[in-house]
Amino acid sequence: MTNTITQMPPLNLQKSLQYDLFSTFFGETAELSNTIELWDSIPKYAVSARAQIAMRSPDNRLPVSERRFVFSSRRNGQRVESTCRVSIQPASIKTENGYIDYYPTTDEELVEEVIRKIFADQRCGVHDPKDSVSWVKFSLQMIRKELKARGKTRNLNEIKRSIEILSRTHIALYIDESTDPIYSAPILSDIFRITRKEYLEDSTMTWVARLPVLISKSINDLSYRQFNYGILMSLAAPLSRWLHKRLSLNYTNAGFMEAYEIRYTTIKRDSNLLNYTRESANIKALEEALAELKNAKVLMNWERLQVYKTGRKIIDIKYRLSAHTEFIKEMKAANARLKQSRAALSNDGHPELITKK
Repeated sequence: MTNTITQMPPLNLQKSLQYDLFSTFFGETAELSNTIELWDSIPKYAVSARAQIAMRSPDNRLPVSERRFVFSSRRNGQRVESTCRVSIQPASIKTENGYIDYYPTTDEELVEEVIRKIFADQRCGVHDPKDSVSWVKFSLQMIRKELKARGKTRNLNEIKRSIEILSRTHIALYIDESTDPIYSAPILSDIFRITRKEYLEDSTMTWVARLPVLISKSINDLSYRQFNYGILMSLAAPLSRWLHKRLSLNYTNAGFMEAYEIRYTTIKRDSNLLNYTRESANIKALEEALAELKNAKVLMNWERLQVYKTGRKIIDIKYRLSAHTEFIKEMKAANARLKQSRAALSNDGHPELITKK
């Protein structure tokens, strides 16, 4: 494997306040990470490995996948929704059986999550606030050990394959009905790879990758929130993890009396993870995910608030989700951290780019 370097991180970059704030947590640091407002709303990992097998052509090719979702963000205290579309160009990976196309799946989701956690350790990351560029240093062993510690064991070859898929998958993001993407790039860029021979000669050598610009911009804009990474990594279902991040981003009025209401059709549309032919199977999968969140002490309870039918057929369900006391504490800590970060980065109430030596 060749070490093709498109761009390398600057060697003498000043330390940035934005990165300091991103990597400082209110609580037990090892169990916390950041969920990124726009980046984590994009359904990048929606096609299962089993579904891909059925989709591949006889020559192992996959079509470009297009998925729609609604991105909800808070602006000036108001909730603003944008209709979005993501186009996913699959990664073409060389195997002993020739080239095979892959969409990123759960394996890649977990590897990306670990790489972002590693990035939050200031020994392993570099962030340039002026150019909105972020770099992370890691080794395959670091990822393997972290996944194993979280009960998500993968071997080194599987992790290497996931990194290849992340670096070769190209996504393009469109807002509303625009014909030109507002963002277009691989999930990981400009990867510097070391060979096994190089690693055996010097085990301190690391891989280097550039994180998506959307993550770097979020670091500058403070459009991220602290959340319980430990719980996320313990969850078995991809939909449970999606819901956990959704709640972590949107459940800002943390309190016992503030229930969160959401519809089945909203979850299906925005997660792109409910793809069974029968709606009853999708509803069952959703309610199993809600039950998993209850077992993980994210939810105290959940209930069907209203069921919408056409005849005997269920077409939608409104759910009421009540947060667990532990999750409420986590959201209050996230709110306090965001408030302190805004104060540190504000100038008459407006963020500005600041660097410090």
